Amino acid sequence: MTVTHTGWSLSDQLPERVVPSSLYDSDGWLRTWETNTIEQRTRLAYVSDERGDVLPLYEITSSPFWHGYEVQCDLVGRFGKPIVFAGSTYSMYGKRGPVAHALVRGAYETAMEWIGDGPADVLVVPNLTDEGVEDWLAVAGEPVGKVLLERTYSIGVHGTFRDHLWRNLPEKIRKDVERRLRRSSERGLTIRMVEGQEAHDLVRFAYPLTVDTSDKNDWPALFSEQSLNAMLDVPGAMLVAAEIGTELVGAFFAFRHGDEVTFMCGGVNYASLKEYSTYIALMYGCTRWAYENGMRRIEWGRDNYRFKEKHGLTGTDLWALVYAPSPRPDLAKALRGMHDVLSAYIEGV
Repeated sequence: MTVTHTGWSLSDQLPERVVPSSLYDSDGWLRTWETNTIEQRTRLAYVSDERGDVLPLYEITSSPFWHGYEVQCDLVGRFGKPIVFAGSTYSMYGKRGPVAHALVRGAYETAMEWIGDGPADVLVVPNLTDEGVEDWLAVAGEPVGKVLLERTYSIGVHGTFRDHLWRNLPEKIRKDVERRLRRSSERGLTIRMVEGQEAHDLVRFAYPLTVDTSDKNDWPALFSEQSLNAMLDVPGAMLVAAEIGTELVGAFFAFRHGDEVTFMCGGVNYASLKEYSTYIALMYGCTRWAYENGMRRIEWGRDNYRFKEKHGLTGTDLWALVYAPSPRPDLAKALRGMHDVLSAYIEGV
């Protein structure tokens, strides 16, 4: 059912016309995300405007990604249950760049209605860029709190792969990368892009690598085998396999979207790092693929901040705004603490 308001519409079905700002608000990603059970939802709706911009609203009882933030900041349970989200925390961007004011108005009004007649206490708007924050503040007003949630990284693709190494890396790092790539190849490490059923068949081997990555960050497992398989159903999805013979020692999940490619949910066998430089081989194997396949932008995702900066990637801050129907001084204080903890983690303080 679709309900039309002035400037925006609300529907329980994804609109036929979707104009995306990135992979994460594209038709293919949003439609496939509906089938992904890693987040437990009790309500789902889409706010859209006349242009075709779309923003999903989820009422969620369980999100491992958001729970990870709660654990990290010692705030488990402080946001109530369920929580209304304007976009999933799993999406690298809710919207990349500005957010249409009609979408903000529709999402905010709908979320406040859900909170008013349901069990949720707050609306969380995750993964906003600076421009998106300005748009939400202009329409919805000041939130209970604003948190620097994450920093994601990207880089443009221009010229050749060799140009990339010389343009973006300091000489010392470039020579080290070249040496590691040469050595890993000589020792038998291969990088390949896998699609379709073969990619699905590798998920049972990739899954333990992603869990190990979560464990090392003291977070819960962010994905299940089912959720990883579901992501491979997104149009343009691939699994990047780092292999020694027939053994999978590293993996990224990759998504082609127009002339951009996004890499996320990586994992490596840590025992292979010293001998094979597995992460370096994966990263630059993916970069080489982007140059050879006509990409113009690579999205490298969140975390591993200092490494990505050393390797010439550009960071974009991602913010979360938290709204409630009435003042919440207790939650405002908690959110200031959350901002301090996550900011220090991101900055390496």
